[in-house]
Amino acid sequence: MTAPATVTAPVGPLLIAQAGPPAHRDPTYLRYLGGQAVSILGDQVWYVALSYSAVQLASPGTAGVVLAVSALPRLVLLLFGGAFVDRYGPRRLMIGSDAARGVIALVTAAVALAQPSVALLVVVALAFGLADALFLPAAGAMLPRLLSPTQLTGGLALSGLTARAALTLGAPLGGLLLPIGGLPLACLVNAATFAVSVLALWSVHPAPATPTPRTPVGTAVREGLTYLLRHRLLRVVLLAGLLVNLGAVGPLNVGLALVADQRDWGSAGIGVMLAGFGVGSVAGNLLMMRWRPRHGLGMIAGACAVVQAGALFAIAVAPAPAWAFAATALGGLAGGPQAVLLTGLTHTYTADSHRGRVASINSLASLGITPVAMAVMGFAAEGMGTTRAFAASAALVLAAAALCLLNPSLRQATLHTTPAPPNPTAATR
Repeated sequence: MTAPATVTAPVGPLLIAQAGPPAHRDPTYLRYLGGQAVSILGDQVWYVALSYSAVQLASPGTAGVVLAVSALPRLVLLLFGGAFVDRYGPRRLMIGSDAARGVIALVTAAVALAQPSVALLVVVALAFGLADALFLPAAGAMLPRLLSPTQLTGGLALSGLTARAALTLGAPLGGLLLPIGGLPLACLVNAATFAVSVLALWSVHPAPATPTPRTPVGTAVREGLTYLLRHRLLRVVLLAGLLVNLGAVGPLNVGLALVADQRDWGSAGIGVMLAGFGVGSVAGNLLMMRWRPRHGLGMIAGACAVVQAGALFAIAVAPAPAWAFAATALGGLAGGPQAVLLTGLTHTYTADSHRGRVASINSLASLGITPVAMAVMGFAAEGMGTTRAFAASAALVLAAAALCLLNPSLRQATLHTTPAPPNPTAATR
């Protein structure tokens, strides 16, 4: 039997930041979140406009190809984006990315007024995907530079709430704008949201980043991967989050439609279940704004995963929409605290010099697993039946729960509030 692993001390500005007011009362953080929420809103408007315009100009199949093209550069270049974030700092790259996307949106609006085409949509989708490859890891590295340890859980919960609100409102807003002004108007709105985001970022001044050596980008990427794989806690947190996503993404994106179809609940049934998940997720994040656990985080995350697994299976056997609503709400309620705690541990234990690269790896794992999980869910439901496919998905979430409960590094992890000597090498032993 191996001896319990020693959890390394966190490194970075979280250790030295002074305790401030709760995150929801911190004007700097609220300005930052407000800018990001407006930017997410604009992104949703853009994606609705992109898919609708592609269908109008060509066909549904072409629309699928255009959307896939928009995701390709983001997935391919994310790891390199994280290396640039660690080299140049997240604030600078977030401002540059937003400014570039705003200019692209304005140019697209002008061209679309004259002659919209599928080629234009493809070029713009590629450009946005390239900018996203820089923005996503920069945003992941930015948040811990704005929050003190005592603000972390509440700040992450508030971030989840604002992002969900923006995602919920963005798509309907895009649907309202398209009949009025089509693609040009949607692009103008998107450009305006990027301008708001730039102004918000310009007004905040995060803790300075730790300088990193100017090594070649490929070398920096390999160092980031090595750092994460050798870190006893971070690699477990990544794996636990990956198992939860792999188990939950398929049922929530594909499985709900299958359940509603098999029980003749129609599209209203899908809406009821999605509403349940949204209500539960909001409640879970609100809970974490008040409840700020510091110890036993692995046990809490594991317990949440057990509840999520049970909720997933309950969806598959729910006899009525009301029961399915309760099951999805329970899953969302458990998922909120789990996401906050695992993300908080990632921020707390990542060395400041590697924040961008760790954020890029986490983003790649999350974004890359989504299409795979949805495809697997569809084939599994066809081959073994919907209920068994849900059961297999729940088993993956239970595996994440076992990892949280049994791994000593995660079980002993805490959100530290007292300084520890910076020692990045200790985290890779």
